[in-house]
Amino acid sequence: MATDRNQNIKQQLLKKRDDAARRKVPLAPGEMVDDAVARGLSSASRWLRNNFGVLQWIIVAAIAAGIGYAVYDNRSIKRAEAASSELIKGTISEHGRVVAGSTTSKGEEENPDDPTPTFKSVEEKRETALASYRKVTSSYPGTGAAILARMGEAGVLLDKREWDPALAAYNEVKSSALAAADVTVRGRAIEGVGLVLEGKKDTDGALKAFRELENTDARGLKELGMYHQARILYGKGESDKAKELLKGARDRLKSAEASSKPPGSESRPFSFLEGQIEDLLKRIDPAALAAEPSPPLPGAGPGKSVTPENLKKLQEELARKLQEKAKKSNEDQERAGTPAPAGSP
Repeated sequence: MATDRNQNIKQQLLKKRDDAARRKVPLAPGEMVDDAVARGLSSASRWLRNNFGVLQWIIVAAIAAGIGYAVYDNRSIKRAEAASSELIKGTISEHGRVVAGSTTSKGEEENPDDPTPTFKSVEEKRETALASYRKVTSSYPGTGAAILARMGEAGVLLDKREWDPALAAYNEVKSSALAAADVTVRGRAIEGVGLVLEGKKDTDGALKAFRELENTDARGLKELGMYHQARILYGKGESDKAKELLKGARDRLKSAEASSKPPGSESRPFSFLEGQIEDLLKRIDPAALAAEPSPPLPGAGPGKSVTPENLKKLQEELARKLQEKAKKSNEDQERAGTPAPAGSP
């Protein structure tokens, strides 16, 4: 009897479950979204309760890391500023003025805004610059400022004709990471190596260094290497090779200037080097530049000759431009409330 009773109860339960399944109504889309959100929030709440201790430590570690990075970044900025300041101090000292006596002259007293330092002797100026450069290299090793300071130190040592220390400094800069990343730094270091070897009377070594400078193929540095080679070859009596190098360097500079200069601009970034090249070329062959045709005058283009009419037009054009410039200057002064100078048109 007990077995039959249990069997009836089980059948009744199965029937109720089947009836419930048949009567089940599907949820609407909005109800499904609400149900999913509720289930997600419930799961998240349970996870947060179970892992709150771990999260707390993670948050504390993140805050500590942020504070640490801020402190490190602030110190790095201050360190870089201090290194740059000392580097600038060395550069300014290196380009300072040498004056006689222990006090400044009247002209210097009248210009207190001039930051250029003055020194009693060339030796004092060099030692002051060296002290600043060496302070940077010793206090901030491995930084870009330290490498540039080492370059400055090498230049001062070169001026003092301390060949071996200067050569070691230039080679150190040449093999640095900054030189690998910046072709200008590498090129200046190579030039320094060549100048030191030239000072030590090692002309073959100097030529090799300047040839390496030429092979950097960077605008300005390549032509500089060609110029230095020409100097040494001319000193050795090889004038033809020197002349060929100088002409090649000059042509490259002229071509680069013509291709990069915007219309109406008078900027010539390599004018000093170009002047040095032309001076040496004139010493080797005075007729080398004299044979070049002069630039045409305005109004004398292809197929035209310079006639008195063209010259008269040129004079009239120049007079007109001068009048326009004077008129514009007067208008600017009137707008600024400044009276025009006496005698102006």
